[in-house]
Amino acid sequence: MKRNLSVMLKPSSSKCNLNCKYCFYHSIANAREVEDYGFMKKETLEEIIEKIKIYCNGGQCTIGVQGGEPLLREIDFYRDLLKYVNESGNNGTTFRYSIQTNGTLITEEWARFFKKNNILVGISLDGSKDIHNLNRLDYSGKGSFIDVVKGIKLLQKYDVEFNILVVVTPIVVRKIESCYNFFKKNGLRYLQFIPCLDSFESKEDGIENKFSLTSKEYTVFLIKLFDLWYADVVNDDFVSIRYFDNILGLFLGHNYEACDMNGRCSCQHIIESDGSVYPCDFYTYEKHSIGNVLNETFDNMHNKECTKNFILESFNISKKCRQCKFYSVCRGGCKRYRENQKDNLNYLCDSYYQFFDYSLDKFKKITSMINVYNKNRAD
Repeated sequence: MKRNLSVMLKPSSSKCNLNCKYCFYHSIANAREVEDYGFMKKETLEEIIEKIKIYCNGGQCTIGVQGGEPLLREIDFYRDLLKYVNESGNNGTTFRYSIQTNGTLITEEWARFFKKNNILVGISLDGSKDIHNLNRLDYSGKGSFIDVVKGIKLLQKYDVEFNILVVVTPIVVRKIESCYNFFKKNGLRYLQFIPCLDSFESKEDGIENKFSLTSKEYTVFLIKLFDLWYADVVNDDFVSIRYFDNILGLFLGHNYEACDMNGRCSCQHIIESDGSVYPCDFYTYEKHSIGNVLNETFDNMHNKECTKNFILESFNISKKCRQCKFYSVCRGGCKRYRENQKDNLNYLCDSYYQFFDYSLDKFKKITSMINVYNKNRAD
């Protein structure tokens, strides 16, 4: 039977050449029994690929790579990944690849490699130099903007498919118009914005996180960004923003592709460098491990009670949430955002409610425009 699978590899574990002030994975690593599992061994990688082939059996596998910083692992490691996929046949299983990087280590060789192998690249960039360099620093305290831009220019030179990941902090909220215009001016039209949130550790210790957003701040952000995006869309100047694209897709009859928008978890198979597997990137603590790919199959891990319980817990959505008029669009959001919240509500619930109240009629208008356009093309 053909089956599909999505995995996320961490070949550099928590290692990174940057010391970003808001890094959530740094917080997770510091709270684990093992902070850094070292670089992934090639034998581990080979075993992962073999287990994927067995599970998929001619289906499709999406392999994502992130860190820490994945480009700290030498390029030959990734050449080996492709070799393991292709050697001794892949039993008809097809593979797609993506990598999330801070962009500072991209060279001509990396850019050519990404292009040749059709690897989608995600680049972390928070906006213009003054905004980006506030939080995305190296260990000497130097901002990383110049190096990131150099990497982006190499991707553009070799026509590599890439998108931009922005961590939304209070400064981004205040300067969202200048951020948005900066991206457009530089030809960066595929964007993903993720709100900075408190780590589990800061919540437990009562530590204030000056980078995370209040619900009010996120409301302001969503509405301002939507207004900028909507004005461009109706003027045939489209910018892809993943969150908005997903909502638009829902009205066009598609399912959400973004995990955090589905309202219920699926196993994302985060694989640390030692082969240990976790259901979600937010939960890569030892207590949440569902097994190790070196000595277990994916079927074994899926059938464990800990895996089933993790997924079932995400179905626990409050009555208040289910009765909301926007539930069919919001679906309660990501489990991580509901963790330790009153009534198990998403901690940005008010933000989403106000945003949907403001924007959904305009999303429907865009949907009508697209349907008319498609009908005219068909005629």
